[in-house]
Amino acid sequence: MIAPRLQFHWLKAGHCSHPECVAMRGGRWQSVMFPALCGLIVHPVRGNILFDTGYSQHFLAATQAFPERLYRWTTPMTLAPEEVLTQQLAQLGIRAGDINYVVISHVHGDHIAGLRDFPNARLIISRAEYDSAASMSRLGGLMHGYLPALLPPDFADRLVFVEDAASLGLPAELAALGSGFDLFGDASLIAIPLPGHSRGQIGVSFKGDDDRRIFLVGDACWSMDALMGNQLPTWFASRIFSNVRQYQQTFTGLRQIAAIPGGAMLLPSHCQQSWAGFRNECRT
Repeated sequence: MIAPRLQFHWLKAGHCSHPECVAMRGGRWQSVMFPALCGLIVHPVRGNILFDTGYSQHFLAATQAFPERLYRWTTPMTLAPEEVLTQQLAQLGIRAGDINYVVISHVHGDHIAGLRDFPNARLIISRAEYDSAASMSRLGGLMHGYLPALLPPDFADRLVFVEDAASLGLPAELAALGSGFDLFGDASLIAIPLPGHSRGQIGVSFKGDDDRRIFLVGDACWSMDALMGNQLPTWFASRIFSNVRQYQQTFTGLRQIAAIPGGAMLLPSHCQQSWAGFRNECRT
């Protein structure tokens, strides 16, 4: 069986600013932009799927009170009107209610701030990520970038756990990461565990309509420059990680994948260079 090819749009839903030297060793002290990138994936049968949601105005509401306001101060957020995700989808002819699934890479606020805007979507998450978030205290969650106020009130009722999907051996260009989960039973969209940054972070891989394999890797690395230069985050940044050793193992696996000539296109969720490069490639 040949897996269906999927349409894909790489969208920017706001950004935050932070010194580059915190995100990768050897970086500049200068504050740089970290885009909040999310993907619209269109499946011929399953319909419209989001990979994360980036920022939304819900983030400002969730960080209004103290101590949550510390999150906003530490990583100042900017969301231009034209970058609101629901507005971008509308320009593509897609209403919020037309989103059938949201794949949650992990529960950090800059990845789930728009969940409340998609009331009809089933929410795909790893059980490890869900259990980890559920076990956190208010302060513990904040220290790891998790804001429970961003979750829709019926969050638990709409969950789909990736571990309930069939396990699948990864294609050769992704084999360094072992195995994944066949989300729809047709090998079209593969969820791949990427632990370390958070306990149950997942990425997804699929083939686009141009037959190129795309791999959305969330925060398993923060930029392709850092990945290719083997520049891990600093000790300070790694304090929000669930497991530094697992992060390093995942990072190493991604480096092996990135080194394969003509292999998968890796798209980290906060990489300005990848964002610009993908847009330029789509224009040609």
